[in-house]
Amino acid sequence: MWYFNSPNIVYGEDALDFLENIVGSKCFVVTDKNIQDLGYLKILTDKLEKLGKKYDVFNEVEPDPKEEVVLKAKESCLSYKPDLIIALGGGSVIDTAKCVWAIYEFPEFGIDDLHIFNNDLYELGNKAKLIAIPTTSGTGADATYAAVVSRYNDGVWQKLIQAHRGLVPIYSILDPIFPTGMTPNLTLDTGMDVLAHSMEAMIANGRNEFSNALATKAIELVFTYLPIAYKDGKNKEARDYLHQAATMAGLAFGNANVHIGHTTGHCLGAVFQTPHGRCVGLMLKYVTQYCLNNPDKDDPSTEIYSKLAKQLGWAKWDDDDIKAANIVIERIKELFNKVGFPEKIQDLGISREQLEKNLDSLVNLCFQDASGSMSPRLPSKADFENIYRYAHEGKDIDF
Repeated sequence: MWYFNSPNIVYGEDALDFLENIVGSKCFVVTDKNIQDLGYLKILTDKLEKLGKKYDVFNEVEPDPKEEVVLKAKESCLSYKPDLIIALGGGSVIDTAKCVWAIYEFPEFGIDDLHIFNNDLYELGNKAKLIAIPTTSGTGADATYAAVVSRYNDGVWQKLIQAHRGLVPIYSILDPIFPTGMTPNLTLDTGMDVLAHSMEAMIANGRNEFSNALATKAIELVFTYLPIAYKDGKNKEARDYLHQAATMAGLAFGNANVHIGHTTGHCLGAVFQTPHGRCVGLMLKYVTQYCLNNPDKDDPSTEIYSKLAKQLGWAKWDDDDIKAANIVIERIKELFNKVGFPEKIQDLGISREQLEKNLDSLVNLCFQDASGSMSPRLPSKADFENIYRYAHEGKDIDF
């Protein structure tokens, strides 16, 4: 038996108007200063004022949200006593709001209590509803039950993945007015995050027919619309479809999981302070090759990617599975070249000496990252080391 969890999703132009239909009059808005400076917060607060809803704003979220900031937001929320919590921002904002929501409803809880075995979290929503309004098209956090929070541990900002099905927002509002202001580089990084979510979900151990259907469509939309949005950020059609693709990918990996692509990407970003989407996007080709090289003949990854290539018209239906699956790798390379996305770790300005100096820390963090356990092929310590070394030089994985 498996479950498929999803928020109520409202999408398309003027989706923000749906706030009128959500019961609640006192809103605690979680956002960041950049969203406020861009004028997006005013778009939301103008709408709330028009609807006669009161609000209080917490705007101190930063990328890779720190545990201390989450706890500070909790205290503000407890003081305000809202019946609606609204997350306006990217994945960091939405993840912060998920945690705040949970520990607002259960003030005795801390971050470590937000785990899959805490049955109390199924009761979220008695004090407030959580509304996620993503302003970037990448994380899919508006549709998932995970929240990533950073904790300083042994000299490294370790990313904690807190997860429970109760953390899925009640509503996800996808209004394309918000991502139109994304810079080209942010568009690229978040778009690659969508691709990584979808590609990994298709072969992760929790995969299912629902998640694969959504992942396939998200992949198609990324390959079609990411190059367009990267070159012309004001293209409304491209923005709208990429925004939808991000949530489709969130539904896919939120119900199937990601795997060692996110494990290696999380750890690379934590050690070298590099944006999440850039890291998982860069690692995608290498971990996919690693999984396709699995000596376990019962692993269906090759068959799954073969079918994907054929469904998207990249391969012929009579191509053998190995040939068709490897066409997926070629398409990833072509997309990277088309938009100028970094293909190897050294493109991030990380030298071989820096990599080797930090390799033990990287691999130790990999073994602490829960997403790695969902991989169809589980790397050894030597495999993790070599995946990073190959990715640094841009070499195809041949082991």
